[in-house]
Amino acid sequence: MMTSQLLLLLFLNSACALGLTLVLYRNIRKDKTQRVLALFRFLSFFLLGLLLINPEIEATQYSLDKPKLIFAFDNSESVKQVAAPSELNALFEQLKSDEGLNESYDLNFLKFGSGLSSLSDSLSFSETSTDISKVIDYANTLKEPETSFVLITDGNQTLGKDYNFNAFNSKLYADVLIIGDTTRFIDSKIDLINLNTYAYFKNKFPVEIFVSQNTAQPTSQTLSLSENGTVLAQKTLEIPSKSSVKTEFILTAEPVGMKVLNVELEPLSEEINPLNNQKTVSVEVIDSRSRILLVSDFLHPDIGFFNRVLESDKDLELVYKTTEEVSTISEYDLVIFYQPQASFRNLIRQAKKNTINHLIIGGSHTDYSLLNSLNLGFQKEVISSTEEYAPVLNPDFSLFLVKDLNIDIYPPLKDKFGDIQFNTTYSTLLGKQMNGIAVDSPLWIFNTDQVKQSVLFGENLWKWRAKHYLENASFTKFDQAFQRIIQFLAQSKSKNKLSVDVEPVISSGENQFIKVKYYNENFESDTRFNFDITLENIDSGQVEAFRLLKDEEAYSFDLSKLEPGFYSYKIQSNEVEPSKEGQFQVLEYSSEMQSMNADIQSLSKLVSNDNLYAFANRTKLISDLKAQKPKPIQKSIKKSDSLINFEWLILLLALTLSLEWLFRKYKGLI
Repeated sequence: MMTSQLLLLLFLNSACALGLTLVLYRNIRKDKTQRVLALFRFLSFFLLGLLLINPEIEATQYSLDKPKLIFAFDNSESVKQVAAPSELNALFEQLKSDEGLNESYDLNFLKFGSGLSSLSDSLSFSETSTDISKVIDYANTLKEPETSFVLITDGNQTLGKDYNFNAFNSKLYADVLIIGDTTRFIDSKIDLINLNTYAYFKNKFPVEIFVSQNTAQPTSQTLSLSENGTVLAQKTLEIPSKSSVKTEFILTAEPVGMKVLNVELEPLSEEINPLNNQKTVSVEVIDSRSRILLVSDFLHPDIGFFNRVLESDKDLELVYKTTEEVSTISEYDLVIFYQPQASFRNLIRQAKKNTINHLIIGGSHTDYSLLNSLNLGFQKEVISSTEEYAPVLNPDFSLFLVKDLNIDIYPPLKDKFGDIQFNTTYSTLLGKQMNGIAVDSPLWIFNTDQVKQSVLFGENLWKWRAKHYLENASFTKFDQAFQRIIQFLAQSKSKNKLSVDVEPVISSGENQFIKVKYYNENFESDTRFNFDITLENIDSGQVEAFRLLKDEEAYSFDLSKLEPGFYSYKIQSNEVEPSKEGQFQVLEYSSEMQSMNADIQSLSKLVSNDNLYAFANRTKLISDLKAQKPKPIQKSIKKSDSLINFEWLILLLALTLSLEWLFRKYKGLI
């Protein structure tokens, strides 16, 4: 369509061409020669103007597109438990070649397990996990109108968020085809086992187990817990009809090392799927932790702070006592003297004499005259009034790395007012600010000459942890950063260390990793070097070596591709000395194989009964899809086309100029 703006430009172009021509040829009325020349010049000016304007016209093209019909097939292992794979592949071929569907729809096929991908060939049913919620989320992102989506699954999900709390978009035409028998088989199973990752040597630790059964009658079943074929504990459980119960075993953590525990629930007499009646778990019994003593003669939230921060670290054991309860401190790797008073005198002297690492925390209840008298390397002015000091990180501190502590946002700490003088060299981790003004006095200092000694001049550390949680909704990074400081102080001397984190028992196909950290002399995570892992399958004798992948703080190796069996590993580097050896087991286990029937209860929440089809009624689903006869989608595309052909226009311009020149030559005007 030619717009009014374009018509105006063409009119102005004609007017300008005529005006310029009349300026050059003023006697066209009296002189026939000028009339001919004026005509040629007008055409030349007009054609030149067209080249500059390049007039375009908008054209709309219309097309009719078929609406999309998407089939999403469950490609997980559990499908093989509830249906014949050949029937599902036959359904795929039938849908792909159906003339009626192809005539009405633009067909698309997907397959899913832990992820979602296009389906062009046959289904393999090899996925070791199923994330149905991810498929629903994908379907809800489809924006094309009249789109239909068919979910073909048994409804058994083993990965991702629970799809019971998800739903298809109301604008989407969604159907569900249920794979497998919707009849509920008699089944009992172990639902969950709660067990700590670590247990301290000779301590008691609990194993919490949840079991359930789906029969209409109560059942009596034996639950046993064994290790290396030896039964450690056993009990008979009375499980109510269609319900679950919780029970607990208490075990002793010995010997030191990895304990692999097998939990087995006696199957029911008519049960056809005993695979979910047994599980294997593990716990590591450790005795190489650093023992830390916290001494305080009064209660304070900071004492709970240390307990919370250190409880998640398997390498640190915290003991809290008053001065009356402590006679000797030689068995501890680090002693925290919390706000020392006169009763602390002998304990602090012991720490100095026996070169025991110690951390002194001052505050409003601290007897600084006592500390001044013990020749600890500093003297603090004794003033009874208190003040709050905001922390300021010293960028030049180099004893260890301080990560994940956002010092700038943390609340101030309270301490007694007064200047501090030093007669020993200390490294300052934190300086002080008071009312936004820097104070020439440290807040937290460290000395590592003969013994590791640290002094923190301030109480209310618990407020730092609370503030970190408010900002990050998690304590994890704060606790880890503080644990590194305590680990540094607890070590008798700095040493290189290689830390390996791997689950002793993993299931084949699961997303599991060996994680390795190398700590340098300052107990900082260091990834400058390359580490290799040598894996030996003890069952087959096969040995393979791999390079560990590294990121900013750690190394890792993916175990998900390993075959079931017992494995030994050795991690070492050609660049640094430390190495580490260990073992783990890969079980031939798949969470997909735990169900023998379709989860119709969950699938029925996704769509109405009219849109829910049993696999036996798949032909009805196809008939209903054809009967919908969706209207084609009309799409319009606006295109701008040029009204001129540049090549022809330039040729015409050259022709008019040439004719004008020839005419002038003929008339003898050149």
